[in-house]
Amino acid sequence: MSIANLYIEGKLDFQVLNPIFRGFPLLQRGGTKNSLKPRALTERKDSKVDSGYLRDRDFDFKPPIDLLKPTVDYEDGGVPIGWRWCRHEIENYLIDPAIVSEAMAWPIPKIEDAIREAAKIIRHYEAARWTIGIVRRELPPHYNLETRPPSLKGNDIALPAIEILGSCEWALTNIGEHRTRIAEKANPHTVRTSLNEFTAFFDDTFIADVNNILLWFSGKDIMAGMANWLVAQNYENPGAFRASLRDWIIDNPERTLELLPEWNCLIEILRT
Repeated sequence: MSIANLYIEGKLDFQVLNPIFRGFPLLQRGGTKNSLKPRALTERKDSKVDSGYLRDRDFDFKPPIDLLKPTVDYEDGGVPIGWRWCRHEIENYLIDPAIVSEAMAWPIPKIEDAIREAAKIIRHYEAARWTIGIVRRELPPHYNLETRPPSLKGNDIALPAIEILGSCEWALTNIGEHRTRIAEKANPHTVRTSLNEFTAFFDDTFIADVNNILLWFSGKDIMAGMANWLVAQNYENPGAFRASLRDWIIDNPERTLELLPEWNCLIEILRT
């Protein structure tokens, strides 16, 4: 089943992907990554439109094993309708050395060296961000702290068989279980262990492989780490550099698909 409407996160995603998809599927800006799935599901249910969504992977998930196609993020009745990028975010594709080389006419080794140097600058920051991401995804979402006992699930108009004292005890127990889980995941020793593991993981051997950097580090952070190098290349700031890459992709969608196999595979998935 093909996707007719595809919800995406931001302005840059829309600008870059619109010439890539050429209206099929139709792109819709859906806001934050957490709002994409609800919007797609609502449209599928209420308007009977085959909608889906595409989100950044961010620090919510570690990179997948299969890097040739986006990862399925959600299935509706067994049908995939949501995907997330293999790399961290859309900027990680804009700074792919092959893309940068064609857009700027710079040698690929020069670009790769600049990315490696940026990674050295930001790797401890990335370790910290990954540590926070691990804790964040392990915490119970606020909606899991239910205001009604589970016995009433599926029945909107009903009362539990508990008196005043029982209600108080249920509230204390419910909140206590929630607090315990949060305390366990945010334990300083656990967090420090995670931070040390990521710091050790992002060592010199890791950074030597540009593909590792593009998979694990934030593309925006990599660009920020390249700021001084970009000035030497006559770019005032990383934002101007990103805009140039964006414009090149807009003008060269076919070549972009040749250089980014994951994007080409995404088109095939969405149109099948």
